[in-house]
Amino acid sequence: MSLGSKDDVSDAAKKKLQDFWRNIRYLIIDEYSMLSKSFLAALSRNISIGMEGSQGFRQATSFGGLNVILCGDLHQFPPVACGKRESLYYPVSTDDKLTSQVSRKIYEEFSTVIILKEQMRVTDHIWRDFLNHLCYGMVERRHLTMLRTLLLKTVDFSTHPWADASLITPRHAVRIRWNQAAAQKQCSDATTRLFVCPSLDTIKGSSLTLEERYALANLPKKSRRRDKGLPEFIHLAIGMKVMVTNNLQTDLDVTNGARSIIADIILNPDEPPLDEGSVTTLKHLPECILVKLSRTRAAACQEHGIFKLL
Repeated sequence: MSLGSKDDVSDAAKKKLQDFWRNIRYLIIDEYSMLSKSFLAALSRNISIGMEGSQGFRQATSFGGLNVILCGDLHQFPPVACGKRESLYYPVSTDDKLTSQVSRKIYEEFSTVIILKEQMRVTDHIWRDFLNHLCYGMVERRHLTMLRTLLLKTVDFSTHPWADASLITPRHAVRIRWNQAAAQKQCSDATTRLFVCPSLDTIKGSSLTLEERYALANLPKKSRRRDKGLPEFIHLAIGMKVMVTNNLQTDLDVTNGARSIIADIILNPDEPPLDEGSVTTLKHLPECILVKLSRTRAAACQEHGIFKLL
């Protein structure tokens, strides 16, 4: 199945796609329940463009003939920011958009299904029993009783094991405040300096003019930081825990979720001399930040596992 014209893709974009997909033969998509019909159709179309000219390319075939494996559980995560009709399993009618109809046809081409029955991740039999019932919406009273025993009433986050616990929140504002408080506490406990790094706004690599700065300051707060909700300031300190949020080098385990600590902060040569205070607001972005990964498969720096962050 195919969708849309390939003429609206620039020659530069085509070349980039074809360079990437030329020698790839398999695509594994995890958590495929999060795919929407529109996304699956667009993915098939773009990969088909990328497969053109390769040895495994097949004309008028979904994904250009690439072998695709879907992994996941449709009982879990739904498509992101989409209506329920965008789910792959949702039936389509002649009233639906062409994109939905094409995507549904692509999904129906996956005819070989392998059901994995052995649980390899969860070893606690009580929790495993609860998850098995939850998967089918058959939670029993005994499961609710078990969950209530896990509620935290009074927690002292300065004591073990809560001192090193990772806090999770779906709200960016809360996350930013938590990170700031944790950075300040870490610096206080370790008597290290806290660096406050202000954001550096540019347009096409050039610094903003006075008029552009004024226009940015007058934008609604929600419109100022559209790139992943970046804050106005970032707190940095040697010894501070950080986490990788993008897949940078998957073969080296430098992937989304990898944990590390800041090993060193190399300041910009033009940075003024540091004062005697414990908190310093930087005038320039750091030259680089070195982080030490908790785990890595890097052979060249296996002893220390230190990487350049900036």
